[in-house]
Amino acid sequence: MTYDPRIVRRDLHFDMQADIPRYWLNGDAHQTRYFDALSLMFPDGERFFIDSVRAFRPDIAGDMQLDAAVGGFIGQEAMHSREHLLYNERLQRQGVDAQGLMQIVKDVQDQRARTLSAAGQLALTICLEHFTAMLADHLLRHPAGMRKADPRMAAIWRWHALEETEHKAVAFDVYQRVGGTPFIRWRRRCRAMLWVTMLFTYRTWQFMWRLSKTDGTQKDWRGWLRLLGFLFVSPAPITRIGGQWLRWFLPGFHPWKHDNRVLMEAARVDVEQRMQA
Repeated sequence: MTYDPRIVRRDLHFDMQADIPRYWLNGDAHQTRYFDALSLMFPDGERFFIDSVRAFRPDIAGDMQLDAAVGGFIGQEAMHSREHLLYNERLQRQGVDAQGLMQIVKDVQDQRARTLSAAGQLALTICLEHFTAMLADHLLRHPAGMRKADPRMAAIWRWHALEETEHKAVAFDVYQRVGGTPFIRWRRRCRAMLWVTMLFTYRTWQFMWRLSKTDGTQKDWRGWLRLLGFLFVSPAPITRIGGQWLRWFLPGFHPWKHDNRVLMEAARVDVEQRMQA
């Protein structure tokens, strides 16, 4: 892997104090809360990612290129955590128990840090990084999904998607360096992906259900059906990432075998124009 030198920390700030609609995506409660549920998982999830990769930084210190990429990865994830904390504070002001939901994630991550080996923690990180990379690819590839979003919220998700794409192979390549023999690395990451898929799916729907309880939309079955259409029919982020998810289980998998650099460059132009504004 040849690392792009532009895995850099972008110190962007998004105005979560602004008059953003409660249901900022298509004016739809359930579609909005899908993304809000993801945001609630990010701050402590990204802290876990940073810690799991940083633990192996001494082992890759001799590789200046990979070490520089790890520095970029840590910087980007720290900015994501900061901005999603502000995002989640906005949810708290809406009456959502954002602190309680984030605490669930923190407790799970702290338990993993206590009970898993460093290699096991890194294996979970690369699986979750693959999930964020798949969803980021979909968001960049199908911008129509955000066409009717509040532009301020679309901007934070596009920025996050860009940077997840830029650093999508960093943790994986650290894992490849320190995770043991090829067979052990492959077996561990495959088992981890099955576990992560179940847990990530469960937590997403658990959080959405809790958010809908706050909104009083739990029994809005038409809203749930619209959400299913959004997720599985059009723009269909869940359906369309299926192939990338399956390729994870190939012994020769690498994140950049799904080459989406053209999408990444287009998003960079948008984000860097925002930085100069």
